[in-house]
Amino acid sequence: IFRAKSTFEAMARDSLEGYLHSVSIMSNQIRSSLFSENLKRNLQGYQAVEVFRRHAMQAPVDHPLSLVQYLDMKTYLPGDILTKVDRASMAHALEVRVPILDHQLVDWISGLPPEFKLKGREGKYIFKKALEPTLPNNILYRPKMGFAVPLASWFRGPLREKVRDSILGDTMLDSGLFEQKYLKRLVDQHQSGTRDFSTPIWTLLMFESFLRKE
Repeated sequence: IFRAKSTFEAMARDSLEGYLHSVSIMSNQIRSSLFSENLKRNLQGYQAVEVFRRHAMQAPVDHPLSLVQYLDMKTYLPGDILTKVDRASMAHALEVRVPILDHQLVDWISGLPPEFKLKGREGKYIFKKALEPTLPNNILYRPKMGFAVPLASWFRGPLREKVRDSILGDTMLDSGLFEQKYLKRLVDQHQSGTRDFSTPIWTLLMFESFLRKE
């Protein structure tokens, strides 16, 4: 519900820019400050929102909720959460299945009216109603629990030096992709407790690891 709320609030300003904002790791302001002038020139005005715009132009829907779900199926699911689950499970010889993403079921659900999917603040409405004879309400309607880990405190504590060595080290500097002063500012502000930049820092850590392996 929280993600749906933030997504719809953002889309009220501009549908595609709003969706991109709701799924982005970094704001436009951070990206603009973080990317080096050389990288910006090489991007030649490229905007990631164009990826969503192309999908939206092909979307066979006209309701905002249906558009969000369509964009999720085209981008967020295959490019993020399903990919992470697949890699983590296969690394441990596990075969994970997602039966609710059966293509015939997805096609049928896609044709349902939006109010069957989101009723007031209750998400997955028809799914929960269908399971009421089987599961107790304290399970069906309990608050959603995320899978977040305490990155913010780790990056200020046990991983403090790892963050500084990686993000402010030679690998990131030699790449020429980032403004070194802004990288330092990002790390300093987070580790001083002034701001919470844990998500951008995590992304930069993973990118630095990728660069070293290349």
